[in-house]
This record gives sequence, C-alpha cells and structure tokens, in this order.
Amino acid sequence: MCDVLDKVENKGKAEGKIEGKNQMALLVKKLLDQSRIEDVKRASEDKTYRDKLMKELGIS
Repeated sequence: MCDVLDKVENKGKAEGKIEGKNQMALLVKKLLDQSRIEDVKRASEDKTYRDKLMKELGIS
C-alpha cells in the first residue's frame, strides 16, 4: 500500500512541476510580447513579484 501512495504522491509532484513550468513560460511570453524585459528579469528572481505579475496577467 505504501508503494501505491508513494507513486501517487510522486505523480502529483511531477504534475505540479510541469504546471509551474508552463505558468512561468506563459508569464515570460506575455511579458516579452509587451516588451517588459525588466519585469522578466525581476520575476525570475523575486517570487513575490512573480506572483503579482501572474495575478495581473491572469495566469493561475
């Protein structure tokens, strides 16, 4: 039973990583489309700012 739970947990983590990468890629694309290069740089280093930008741009 523990093996099954471990597999489910690992699958959830993997899916979460993929979703996070997809959200970051979308954020970068939207910012670059708007020529917001400085925001891309700051978002790559500052989680709070990144979260603010994602909310601003409707990325969830």
